[in-house]
Amino acid sequence: MFSKSAKGHNDILLTPNTSVNYPRDAATNLPIASQALKQFEHVLKTKKDSKLAAIVFKPINFQQVNTILGRHNSDILLLQLALCLKKSVSENPNLIDFDNNATSVKIARLHGLDFLVVFDLSNTKHEVKSIVDELCHQLAKAVPDAMSFKSFSLNFELAFGVAISKEHGNSVEEIVSHATDALLKGVDSGQVIQYFDNNSIFYTEQKLRLMECLRQDIVDENLHWYLQPQVDINDHAIIGFELKVNWHTNDGKVLELADFINLAEHSGDVYCLTKQMFKQAFKALFSLHKIGVYSQVSVNLSSQNLLEPDLVDYIEQQMKNYNIAGKYLMIELDEQIMLCACQRAKNTIDQLKSLDITVAIDNFSGSYESLRYLRKMVIDQVKINCQDLDTSDDNRADKAIINALITFTHSMKLPLIGTHIDNSETANSYISMGGSLIQGEMIHKGVNPSEIEPWLQNWYIKHPKAKPNRS
Repeated sequence: MFSKSAKGHNDILLTPNTSVNYPRDAATNLPIASQALKQFEHVLKTKKDSKLAAIVFKPINFQQVNTILGRHNSDILLLQLALCLKKSVSENPNLIDFDNNATSVKIARLHGLDFLVVFDLSNTKHEVKSIVDELCHQLAKAVPDAMSFKSFSLNFELAFGVAISKEHGNSVEEIVSHATDALLKGVDSGQVIQYFDNNSIFYTEQKLRLMECLRQDIVDENLHWYLQPQVDINDHAIIGFELKVNWHTNDGKVLELADFINLAEHSGDVYCLTKQMFKQAFKALFSLHKIGVYSQVSVNLSSQNLLEPDLVDYIEQQMKNYNIAGKYLMIELDEQIMLCACQRAKNTIDQLKSLDITVAIDNFSGSYESLRYLRKMVIDQVKINCQDLDTSDDNRADKAIINALITFTHSMKLPLIGTHIDNSETANSYISMGGSLIQGEMIHKGVNPSEIEPWLQNWYIKHPKAKPNRS
């Protein structure tokens, strides 16, 4: 039986299987998570051959209600929603009853905005997916077209995550956890109903192994560095190099920085990797200066590292260690980093500029905000991705944008490098628009720093008019 608490805030739920009194959720008057999971576990153990589908769902656009109306008022709307959902499934005989009392309650509130129903699939002869999908659609239809409070109204949308016993887990905790994971994945991908995928467990384990291997290779400095030349196509002069890095995984795959930077960020090793990049850049500059070549070497810097408190001090220390002036180092920042940079990041950029380090914008798009930013900060170079620039008619828009950017940078007397120029068709298209500075596999995929001297000697033999930078 249900009884009111002394203060009248919660209903008390007493189950026949335990002497523990479980309070009802105050906002929705539904069974709370601990009671629901206990009932779920009881059915899972007593019906060992049963097949149970845990469906975790939530209103995905409810968070704004708390912000606008406050928690007390939003709880009133949440109660309306819970009543509608509870009523819609109350007569379904295949759903687990979380109450075990005279009043049947087949829906429970988990943590936050998550709700739970558990479907017993043992007695159905239909395809599991069709049965579960039908239940999810039934719950979605139970939501009123517009729920109102005072002058505020909102159309709720539900998203569902599904995990099935034995297929997706053997314990209640595991099954519900996997259903919740599926829900989160569905929300991220825009899927209304998302079933748990066992491959995601493998992917997570695989990702953790990769992270550990990457961490060890970073600690052991077992990464592969190379220099990609940047050339003025008019006279074939080497104007600079971009330092790039590959990681050779244990299974033989060769990953570029863009392919494994997220692993380094998630493992917390990205700053260690970045410091190695700067160290390698100064080592390369030292080797170039030793043979009388004074071209710049550029390093791509992520937004996360731009906020490291000792970044500038570390770079300055490397300058002293290798006796290299700051003007020979260029730092490339992605355009979005520049546009979204906080004051702390802008202060770091100012400190880098004070060391005479040059700054480039990578993946420049020429957006209005970018142009405004160029006026506010001294940028030494911009780079545009020419990967999709070819002779096909489908790329007319890309050609028009790149053509406009080349014209714009010329008018500002700002050096522009076209990157990812990997074939003669792309190069010819870029050059026909007035571009002259190129980087890509058409010149070289990347030179090992230890082989830079013979490569340069061979380059100048092939292009005798090219003059190395000797100052």
